[in-house]
Amino acid sequence: MKKITFLIFTLLLTCMTFGQKIQIKKDKILYDKAEIAIITEPFRDHYDFSTLSGEKKFSVDFKGLSVNDTQFYQWLEVTSADGKTKTEIPHDVLITAFDVKRIIAHNLAVKYNLLDASGINDKALATFFETQRESLSDKYGKTVASAKIDGDEQKKKVQQIKSQYNPQIQNDKSITFTQGGKLVIVGRMVTEPYIVGGGARDYAYIYDIDGNKAASLGFVSLGANFKITTFDDKTYELVTKSMYSEGNTTFLNEFLWDVVSRGYTLGHQIRDENAKLLAAKIALAKERSVNIYKKKGYLIDGEGKRYDGVISIYFQMLDINETGQVLPEDTADNFGKRVSITYRNEKNQERNKSFKASSNAYFCITENNKETFYYGMAVKGEAMKKMQNIGNFAFDNAFFFQMIHKEEKIMVLHDPVETEKYIIKIATEAKGQMLDRRSTENLSVQLADYLKACRSLSEDIKKNEFDLKNEDNLSRIAQEYQNCK
Repeated sequence: MKKITFLIFTLLLTCMTFGQKIQIKKDKILYDKAEIAIITEPFRDHYDFSTLSGEKKFSVDFKGLSVNDTQFYQWLEVTSADGKTKTEIPHDVLITAFDVKRIIAHNLAVKYNLLDASGINDKALATFFETQRESLSDKYGKTVASAKIDGDEQKKKVQQIKSQYNPQIQNDKSITFTQGGKLVIVGRMVTEPYIVGGGARDYAYIYDIDGNKAASLGFVSLGANFKITTFDDKTYELVTKSMYSEGNTTFLNEFLWDVVSRGYTLGHQIRDENAKLLAAKIALAKERSVNIYKKKGYLIDGEGKRYDGVISIYFQMLDINETGQVLPEDTADNFGKRVSITYRNEKNQERNKSFKASSNAYFCITENNKETFYYGMAVKGEAMKKMQNIGNFAFDNAFFFQMIHKEEKIMVLHDPVETEKYIIKIATEAKGQMLDRRSTENLSVQLADYLKACRSLSEDIKKNEFDLKNEDNLSRIAQEYQNCK
């Protein structure tokens, strides 16, 4: 930081020093009050630089293009004495002076060393012309042409909306459109008095009919440059000859027309746009979730009755804002507890039923010729979730889990949301054994006890011969339990 400060200080000191050294007296360039060269202006904005003996060394043409009254570009075209070599440099105003010739001479001395105490520096001049530079004529020409096209298009849009809507600010600051020959209020203008030295802040606001801020206007710089910020976080400049004041209706109408011409039509637009955005977020959240929405399949209830139809179940919250939280942390977890199926009865009448996971029902989703099964059951283990539910007066701790591997006597399942949580369920037990996020060493004792009917397998599990975080190992455990005698 000290180095940067020193460099800035050095540059400022250099500019001030050269500003004092370089002077123009009639056609003479003075360096420390001593004449070093001649500068003449044979025609407007063209300057010839010569030695004191009259030998022309190079010439400078002052160039400029303007987009509008407040936006313009200036540069210098420098040509060798024989006219064969040209280059362009920025017109940097490094001193406070009214004489353009002095500003140019000072720039050439400070930044390019073309002028020094000895006069015109031939060595620096040769290096200057040998240096490759971009064409500022092309660069600024394209920028201005594009800006003028955009400006002309914007003027056409303003005229179009004035004809289409006739936006007006009424005496009570309400904003009206003319629709079907009638004045319709679509919003409101709010203005604040300009505060000298108030800094960067907004002074005028456009609100829609619902009270939503559609656009605000603040200063970019002194003069007629203003920054508009819209409700969808877009910003652009408003260029106008009018000056802002709280009651300047000419300026405020220009602000209004410009905003409306860019597609901000007030009324209920923001409400409707937010609704569309929310719908899009919900659709994306549904797509990313593991919830099942109206999928074809069948359900077998606790008594063995089969229902064929369309199945829906919510396993998680919709993460609309992509926070990563899909299950409740402070309230009861009621997700994955109930499944619904829409089916047709024996009279071909559409009916809908729902089944709790505690009812011992299971269901199957059929998609792309693939069947995926989900079984409802309560589980042993997972004390934290049980405490969370009991603390919120929810005593039903049965959920639907996705089946991974099934044998006649045993099956392996996992939680559809927290897929790292596995469940081992044997036919002789009403509850499954949850294998949660704890380590194999902490889980093996519980699982060994759950599978104690197969003594040899139980002992191997207790010895930590199986990594209980490995899905293939869990399938192998199921196979060994099935074949255990």
